[in-house]
Amino acid sequence: MNDSSNAISYVEYPSAGLLRRLASIVYDALIVIALWFLIAVLYLAITGVDTPRDSRDLQLTLFPLLMGGTFLFYYWFWSHGGQTLGMRAWRLQVVDANLDGRPVNFLQSLSRFLMATLSLCCFGLGYLWVVFSPSNDTWHDSLSNTRTLVLPKDINKQVLPAKRS
Repeated sequence: MNDSSNAISYVEYPSAGLLRRLASIVYDALIVIALWFLIAVLYLAITGVDTPRDSRDLQLTLFPLLMGGTFLFYYWFWSHGGQTLGMRAWRLQVVDANLDGRPVNFLQSLSRFLMATLSLCCFGLGYLWVVFSPSNDTWHDSLSNTRTLVLPKDINKQVLPAKRS
């Protein structure tokens, strides 16, 4: 059986629009919030529930754990099939900008995650950029050398996690 990433020609698929991206973000946000609850429970189990903490302690310990867990969530999905669960529901896929079927690599995922975070901190301007971009790319698409594409229903059903080499 052929690797599904080699069987798909990504050149013919359009870039995702703003509304589809936002719908996917909402779906994934629910999963990320559940992940944050799990990380916080583990953090409290390790450090002790009754341990006194101030905001500085949490900024230096819990916050990096939450951000690291969030990045690992996205990295795993982007590098193994290019779809988070929200992206799969909305038929979106992140691919290398060369559109040759290569999975997104670690550095692309890291720059994409950091730039998407910055985009959100700038009142979503990086996401809104998709409306003005001739290629319908966000800041994090452009700066990470990736594309977010809309797949046809039949192709979306065929996408399987890519094997990392």
